[in-house]
Amino acid sequence: MANLGRKPVYQSADEKPVLVSLRIPRDVYEQVERYLKMHPRMTLTEFILDGIRLRLETPADPRDMILSDDNTVIRELQEMIRTQVQAEIGKLQDFMGSAMDALKLSPTPEAAAEPVPPLVYDGNTVLQEKDPQPQGKRGAMRQRILQLLGEHPEGLSADEIRVYLKPQKPLGDTLQGMVRQQLLTKQGSGQAVRYRALQKHQGQPA
Repeated sequence: MANLGRKPVYQSADEKPVLVSLRIPRDVYEQVERYLKMHPRMTLTEFILDGIRLRLETPADPRDMILSDDNTVIRELQEMIRTQVQAEIGKLQDFMGSAMDALKLSPTPEAAAEPVPPLVYDGNTVLQEKDPQPQGKRGAMRQRILQLLGEHPEGLSADEIRVYLKPQKPLGDTLQGMVRQQLLTKQGSGQAVRYRALQKHQGQPA
């Protein structure tokens, strides 16, 4: 049984509380007993009185809060939500406007750069020139190559030609162009490639 406490003594009839008979469902009463066992200093009367005061002082039913004329919490929450939503809408509009302005001010795509001719390899040495020489200089270089190879009928490699002529730029495209135009012959592969001048072009202008 729950601790009912000792019988109090009252100074007057006004202080004497009202006696109320209460029927409690058995499962609820069992929960109350377990609670009182965990709080041995609390009596059953104190437990019931605490519940009554809590219900009277606090509107436990949400409908009491919503229907109360004096309650301003809901209205304040609604105003805060409305203000926040308006602020987010403003941020979104600013972002969209900035994005549209950026698209309008973006520069038009520049013309595509001129394609770079593919590299030509002679063994492990890159022979392709990025910037072809002007026609006059290229013709003079071809003439020097023909004269050099005329002096070396056994043929020379690209590295050997560079050692003799000491050009300022790679000779890869010049040598390949002379082979295509049948001014030179190319024999071997890899590092053993050798260039020879055709007999009819030796010492002649390219």
